[in-house]
This record gives sequence, C-alpha cells and structure tokens, in this order.
Amino acid sequence: MAAQELHPSTPSSLYMLSAFLAMEPAESLVAFARVCGEGSVTEKVQRFIWDHCLSKADGKSHAPYGRNFLKKLITEVELNHGVVLDELYEQYAYYMTSLKDDNLVKGNARVCKFISFLFPDGCSGLPSCPNSRKLVVPLQCSLNMLEGDTGCSVWPSSLFLSEFILSFPELVSNKSCFEVGSGVGLVGICLAHVKASKVILSDGDLSTLMNMKRNLEYNNLNIGTAGPGRVTEGPNMVKCIHLPWESASESGLQDLRPDVIWLSVLLVQLGT
Repeated sequence: MAAQELHPSTPSSLYMLSAFLAMEPAESLVAFARVCGEGSVTEKVQRFIWDHCLSKADGKSHAPYGRNFLKKLITEVELNHGVVLDELYEQYAYYMTSLKDDNLVKGNARVCKFISFLFPDGCSGLPSCPNSRKLVVPLQCSLNMLEGDTGCSVWPSSLFLSEFILSFPELVSNKSCFEVGSGVGLVGICLAHVKASKVILSDGDLSTLMNMKRNLEYNNLNIGTAGPGRVTEGPNMVKCIHLPWESASESGLQDLRPDVIWLSVLLVQLGT
C-alpha cells in the first residue's frame, strides 16, 4: 500500500509550509523536511514540497530563494542515497538557467514573504486567534538586509513583538499605539488585528515608508496620515508619518499622545 500523503494541516507539514512562505533559511526548511520524513527527506516529503511549496511559488521573486533551497534539499537526499523526484531536478535546472543573468540574484531585490502566526490548541477563546488558528501576514521585504535595505527587512525583534501582541491582545486593545522605526509594518498590522484604538507607524526613510504603506494595503488596512493639521480617522485605519530620528522634536509629537510606544525591543507603558 502506498504511503499516505502528507497533509498541510498536520503540525510538521504546516511548520514546513509556513517556513517556506516566510522564506526562512534553507537549512531550517531541510530540517523541517527531515522531521516530516521521520529522519530523512523521503519521496513523500519531496512530493509535498513540490505540490504545496515550489509549484505554487511566486515566479521570479521566489526563484533565487527556491534555487538555494533546492540545492540544499537535493544534496541532502543524494548524500543519504535517496531518490530525488524528477520534478525537483527539473525545477532546479530551470532556476539555474533562468537566473544566470537575472538581476534578482544581486542588488536590493524585494520579494513577498508570508509570515504565519500559528496559534496552539486552547487559544480559540483568544480575541486575536482566527477560526483557522493561523494568521498569515503578506509582506514585501528586502532580500538583502546587509546591502543598505535594512528598513525593508523583517527583523527578529519585530517578530517577537508581533507574537507578544497576538498572545496578549488585552494589553493594547482599545489603546492608542505609536511605533518608532516601523520598518515593514508587521507590528502595526498585528496591532490593528487586535483592535488597538489607534495605530501610528513611523520611519525616517522615505523608501521604507513607501514599502510599509504597500504592506498595509496588502493586509487590507486603510492608510492615514498623522501630524499637525493632518489627522484622519476611520475603520482599519493605520496612520503613517515620516519621522527621522535626528530631527524629531517633542513639540512635533505632542499631538500624537499615545498610550503605548513601541521601539523594536523596548516597550514603554506611558502613565495616564
């Protein structure tokens, strides 16, 4: 009897799929693949990777990442004397030829990552927990954090803060929140998800701010502006301001009056 296929809803498969969508390091994906195969990357695991990951990837934007992942995956299977699916060999060959002169291999390429927050059993009563127990946040991000595009990269601190917000929504629900250095906007998206009364995001780099606004649109949030004479309100509204740290002034920020300020790894609870 043929081995039962992996299903995307099983925990090990879900973790691997989520890691692929978030474009986690290839080594992490291979490790998840081993777990799914109970110690080795079996043909069943490879079939799941092909059906649910690679064949549904977003064309050129995922190509450099997919090539690197496939190289490590194929090497893993071959070193353990396993059989590699023909589809994986063919896809790797396609990546090698199509990316030979592709600008995505170098420079400040940006891709769309999907950050998944998986809620464990017993969290159904949590206001932030969707019925599916999975919140997926699409984000346009940079592939090159060290090439001058740091504001458009997903930082570990923003992942930590976002998970904290989703785990303890009562701390920010119905409160005015202001984030300094919002980057790709992940923390702000999570604040809006848990129904903060007001969400104001900021960044000092204009290209980062533009990318942030695009990510808010990807997540069906309305974009407003905040500042003297520029206050907008509305459902699902997230306000964005250009805030270079070196020129920020107390007088320019007084009108914001947030209840909570977020600064990457530092949370300051303001007194009333």
